[in-house]
Amino acid sequence: MKDYSNQKKSGEDDEVKLPWKTELNIKDLVKPITVRRIKIFQITGIFILVLAVGFFTWWLFVKPPSGERIVKDMIAAAGGLEQWKSIEDGNFVRTHRLYDENGKILHESEETFYFKNTEDGHQLLIKSKTNGGDKVIVGQDKTGYWASLNGNSVNPVPLAKDLDFMCDDEHCSPLCASEMALYRMSFPFKLADYGVQPRNAGTAILNGEKAMLLDVTFNPKIGHDRWVFYVDPSTKLIRKIEHYPNLKSNVQPEEIFLSDFKKDGNIMLSHSNKYYRSNGKILEEYLVSNVKFNSSLATDFFNRPRN
Repeated sequence: MKDYSNQKKSGEDDEVKLPWKTELNIKDLVKPITVRRIKIFQITGIFILVLAVGFFTWWLFVKPPSGERIVKDMIAAAGGLEQWKSIEDGNFVRTHRLYDENGKILHESEETFYFKNTEDGHQLLIKSKTNGGDKVIVGQDKTGYWASLNGNSVNPVPLAKDLDFMCDDEHCSPLCASEMALYRMSFPFKLADYGVQPRNAGTAILNGEKAMLLDVTFNPKIGHDRWVFYVDPSTKLIRKIEHYPNLKSNVQPEEIFLSDFKKDGNIMLSHSNKYYRSNGKILEEYLVSNVKFNSSLATDFFNRPRN
């Protein structure tokens, strides 16, 4: 006789394996609430994961950079803040050209800037010539502003006005325009100073090409003017500067177009600043040349001569 008891035992030990979809449907029928909760948790988890990945991707690759980030990129492109801070003194030549409406040079003058960085800021001295060829020096020492004409001490105020070293403001100093020229030459490094408030203002089209807009204001204790920088997205170099003397929206800005970027030492500088008429024709231009950093100027170089 056949032993059916062993066959029965063997059959009880064998488990029937069903396809996972069929097994899930059976579980869904037995414990529908539990299965639904699991599905909800799974879907929610997947949704949160996708959302997190999307946000992370947007943060890295799509989110517009902050104003502070743009400033850091600009400074890095210009040579780096450490390189700029390593400059103790220097000198350069600035040539000013004034054009007529046909683009012909009406007047050309040349100034040599000498500067020395100090704990309190910097010292500045300008050497130039009058239209008649007289040698001019305008400087500042601990006792105030001074000037010499062909080696003789003169009042610095009228001489500086004749040479357009001063603006029309009644509180203007004999080196006002020269100080502003040195300040502009120090961009973008000056944007790292205390009190600067940079803001990403989006983008604009400049001469047919896209540019980033950096809107800069200051802590009220520092200043009340406003600067707008048009920055090349690829090189992070400044292509245009708009300077507003105050924060009023109806104020017409001073517009400066920068070009001819070259390295002087480890610092990338614009060697041409142009101003244009309302009809698009050039009005004036400032050319920078013969730049020398850390030229070891003597401590008494900026002192007035003893006559």
